[in-house]
Amino acid sequence: MTTLTDEKVNILLVDDQPNNLLALESILGDMNENLVRAESGRAALRALLDHDFAVILLDVQMPGGMSGLETAALIRRRRRSAHTPIIFLTAFGADEVRAAEGYAQGAVDYISTPVVPEILRAKVRVFVDLYRMTDQLKRQAEER
Repeated sequence: MTTLTDEKVNILLVDDQPNNLLALESILGDMNENLVRAESGRAALRALLDHDFAVILLDVQMPGGMSGLETAALIRRRRRSAHTPIIFLTAFGADEVRAAEGYAQGAVDYISTPVVPEILRAKVRVFVDLYRMTDQLKRQAEER
């Protein structure tokens, strides 16, 4: 029988720059979770149709298509992903107005890039652990 800590959880990485996705995978790779890449808001939404995620790391600035804020708003509209934590990644300092807009769209945090690997791993680990605990509680409730 597998324990909850043996099961990999999904983490969605959304950025229109492949190099940024590669950097995130490098930073989070040693966590031994299932890292799912999406190079656009639309690709992120498609991934959400197939998987549940412990946390979503979402680039705020994605020119030429759907922005991170627009993507977050659509993620929040779906019942299944309405409460999935979103950490916005931004190359620009999050001014208070932009941060307020992001939090209104469901962000739980903002991280400026380039990221400090230890900080990113620590923040992601919190949401992975919460996801596992919530999943365990759901399973126990179903068994009753």
